[in-house]
Amino acid sequence: MTPLDPKSRVALKKIMLATDFSPQSEAALPYALTIARQYGSELFVAHVISPGIADRIAPESTPRISQEAQELNRRNMERILSAGREWGVSCQPLIWDVLQDMIQQNGFDLIVLGAHGRGGLRKLLLGSVAEKVFRLAPCPVLTVGPQTSEIQSMNVRLEHILYPLEFVPDTSEAAAYAVSFAEEYHAKLTCVKVSEKTDPSPDVAAGLQEPVKHWIDDHIPPESRLHERTSIELGFGPATEAILKFARDRGADLIVMGVRRLEPVMAAHLPQPDTAYEVVRAAPCPVLTVQ
Repeated sequence: MTPLDPKSRVALKKIMLATDFSPQSEAALPYALTIARQYGSELFVAHVISPGIADRIAPESTPRISQEAQELNRRNMERILSAGREWGVSCQPLIWDVLQDMIQQNGFDLIVLGAHGRGGLRKLLLGSVAEKVFRLAPCPVLTVGPQTSEIQSMNVRLEHILYPLEFVPDTSEAAAYAVSFAEEYHAKLTCVKVSEKTDPSPDVAAGLQEPVKHWIDDHIPPESRLHERTSIELGFGPATEAILKFARDRGADLIVMGVRRLEPVMAAHLPQPDTAYEVVRAAPCPVLTVQ
């Protein structure tokens, strides 16, 4: 087996798993553990207190409910930390009121979180902060969305990685993560280039495919066996539909894609969901978004 080229390996020293201990958010736990073990990362388990909860509790009930909640949260946190120890992953607990502050202050290399199905992505585990996380976080974000197939055990398999290629030449940092994950997990890598044309001529299709071939030479080390596991596909029609169709039809285990870097005010007032938002919301597998 060809050793992993250090140049193609991204560094994931500190990973944060954000959870509210709900079943939906804990669907992200197996992914956080397997990635932390694969990359030798330290895993920080962040229990983020959803804002506004205290406001909905009667004052006379607050002490009792608070004590019960704290005990339940303690047991849930210990369960996750115990799972980390079983996996040989160093885990540290974090409790914070504001997720964005936690992200900015701790220098994480990856954030892993799970999504509720209610109300789309904007009703993520921690309230309405989901899109802000993957728009504003200074590191990549792995979102395990509501459509991700249920994992029956802690052992997740990342055997097929789908990388939607937006521009050629490709300067997105997402490319390095797609290659690194494919190398780490000895996975198949599919690069898909989507054209809005719904019925392209053979010449148009050939013209789209040729630049993607150069992407492989530009991003995968020449001595890597990943060349043998990388394929080029073309999709036609609306980008979101084409990406999701490929992911479902080809059984992708992970989608890696770039996301636009936005200022906080702009991120909070997007006129309509874009491709990244829609893919994360509806993907049948986790999505790793990279600014």
